[in-house]
Amino acid sequence: MSLANTSTAWDPAEPDAIQCLQIVYKIAERCNLNCSYCYYYNMGDDTALTRPARASLDTSEALAQWLAEGCRELGIPQVHIAFHGGEPMLMRASEFARICGAFERHLGAKFDLRFSIQTNGTLLTEGWIEALRQYRVSVGVSIDGMRADHDRYRLDHQNRSTFEATEDAIERLVAESATSPSMMPGTISVLDQQIDYAMTYRYLRTLGVRTMHFLLPDRSADDASALVEVEAERIGNGLLQLFRAWLEEDNPDVDIRFIREALAHFEMGAGDALGPTERKKNQVLVARSDGSVAIDDSLIPALDWYSGVGDFPITTHSLREVFSAPVFAQIEEAEHTLPEACAGCAWTEPCRGGDLENRFARATGFNNPSVYCRTYKTLYAGICETLVNNGYPANQVKARFGELLHA
Repeated sequence: MSLANTSTAWDPAEPDAIQCLQIVYKIAERCNLNCSYCYYYNMGDDTALTRPARASLDTSEALAQWLAEGCRELGIPQVHIAFHGGEPMLMRASEFARICGAFERHLGAKFDLRFSIQTNGTLLTEGWIEALRQYRVSVGVSIDGMRADHDRYRLDHQNRSTFEATEDAIERLVAESATSPSMMPGTISVLDQQIDYAMTYRYLRTLGVRTMHFLLPDRSADDASALVEVEAERIGNGLLQLFRAWLEEDNPDVDIRFIREALAHFEMGAGDALGPTERKKNQVLVARSDGSVAIDDSLIPALDWYSGVGDFPITTHSLREVFSAPVFAQIEEAEHTLPEACAGCAWTEPCRGGDLENRFARATGFNNPSVYCRTYKTLYAGICETLVNNGYPANQVKARFGELLHA
């Protein structure tokens, strides 16, 4: 199954089409946890287990050189290496430092280069702290909330709790940030209908966390059901709890992505037409431990489609040749095309149809409302109502989203 042929003014294989290339580098293709909701291992795609457990220094050197040549050819000024897995800290910290050094040598002098890492935090050591500090690697730690909430899904392969080790890692990184600001960790949490998100927000703030991101559970539109609809609404209410807790604290230093993105639509002059941009701010490309690259693997929940896309060995494809594959322009077009069922919805401006993987169905591709449509409707209506109750002009809400504040 493939996306329908589309045309777009944006072509990633043309020079000056991309502002920042984000490489999600799978330096470890195994994990010491067995999170039941994990898209990478527990959603039917087991190809990671056929690749090397860890990326070698030789593979990393080759990738860095390949990126330098490709970004120079395509006029890409910024490169973000996001170390990922699996669990990247299954690699020795000294190996990781040498890999960072390889990217610095090939890219550091000619491009705006930055590093980040996403980890479960359970393997953080002094060696890792030193390597992260040396290369100014920003750190994201996966934690779902307080102990009971975190351990509901995030257990190790022996079904043991990982909460204390994760919490300890966050506290250590926050302490390190007092002298090395780049070490201040952000958090990523997978949303769950059972969680009180006002309490989760306050808990993460007691740890010193100032940057938070919350992810919808991985599902496709084929998972739609009456029960999922109820869950989606509860998740929307959970996000509203979080928004109101954030609003109550009123601390501008606390950044939560969905809140920042939602409130941007209430600024004067906010709102732009759907359509590809002339220069894309951030283009994601996944690099694997075997020296191949592929499309964003967050699309794995659309497995019937994703499994047919394939990958590109860097030994046989230049970066320009990779981006010449029709799938990149097709994905961009799909992201900027609303599903037909969204016509007339008040929330299309902030929602944009939702994430592609949540819109996919075997029979109809990406032309479906998000399985989390009710989440978005509940959230945006609640934000509008909360803002109006706090003095935001009701006529502005009416002009932007229509008469009704409720979903």
